[in-house]
Amino acid sequence: MKNIFIAGSTGSVGKSAVEVALLYPEKLSVKAIAAGHFTEELKRQIIKLNPSYCILSLKTEMDNAKSETSGLTGIKTKFLCGEDGFSELISNENLDIILNAISGSSGLMLSYLGLKAGKNLALANKESIVMAGDILNRVAKFNKADIIPVDSEHSALFQCLNCGNKPDLKKLILTASGGPFYDLQNGAFTGVTRDMALNHPKWKMGKKITIDSSTLANKGLEIIEAHYLFDVDEKDIEVLIHPQAVVHSMVEFMDGSVIAQMAQADIKGPIGYALSYPDRFHGLMEPLNFAQIGRLEFLEPDTQKFPFLNLAREALRVGRSMPAVFCEANEFFVKAFLENKISFTGAG
Repeated sequence: MKNIFIAGSTGSVGKSAVEVALLYPEKLSVKAIAAGHFTEELKRQIIKLNPSYCILSLKTEMDNAKSETSGLTGIKTKFLCGEDGFSELISNENLDIILNAISGSSGLMLSYLGLKAGKNLALANKESIVMAGDILNRVAKFNKADIIPVDSEHSALFQCLNCGNKPDLKKLILTASGGPFYDLQNGAFTGVTRDMALNHPKWKMGKKITIDSSTLANKGLEIIEAHYLFDVDEKDIEVLIHPQAVVHSMVEFMDGSVIAQMAQADIKGPIGYALSYPDRFHGLMEPLNFAQIGRLEFLEPDTQKFPFLNLAREALRVGRSMPAVFCEANEFFVKAFLENKISFTGAG
């Protein structure tokens, strides 16, 4: 039995993690959850899971949660707030793994606190490793904690790398569905609306990551993430558009062999692998039907249409604080686009 903490439990990854935990109650015990706001979804999770702790972002949200759940029979959840809440939870609760599914740069502190306490980290918050990869790796190593990626692409690379030795590695190949616009003509980007960008053809995700997918900024972030997670030079990380989203990433070794990880486009797969590692849950996903899939396509991305790819590489080459700058700048402009303050191409 593993004791787990799901941070960002009401987001798309967090909700899927709760589903996984409920599917395997003999394997996983959710000791704590965290969310930015108290919502009906969070209330349902408290009733289903009865966690020891629930952490909210602000005291007002925490007080609201206490009030709304005070009459629930049998619920013994203790409510905390903010970074102090994270610290109290991590120091007091017997946790085996923390799933960090908080959206954006606000997830960095939890990654740091968890690894500092020697807790294994299932990382869905790519911004953490992009902004502070060197620091988190040092903290993890010093405290003998593992960082297990939950992003589907990095989970795939993590699994593929188990098939060979690091000195034999030639390159990592990150696949991208391409989002809704991979085949859109460059001149047509001026007409892209918020709703169009939020209509991902393969994945159901939160708004921020969905916009990142439409611009391929997510793949830029993932290049940086892969560099820090697997200690691979930027020039040895390739990106390919793969519209079918069946191959989640690949690893090429020095002898020419390529190992691919393939599965349904279902985030519960990477979540389950991170939470069960080094084992696997039985029957978590439907197996692939290759005859039904028919064909697999791979295309080189157009970096003129999707300049975030080269910007991310440049940020990584410059190093120091530039990956964090890239991450924060992207987050700023995604927020502005979602609030209809700028167009898809950046004009105000």
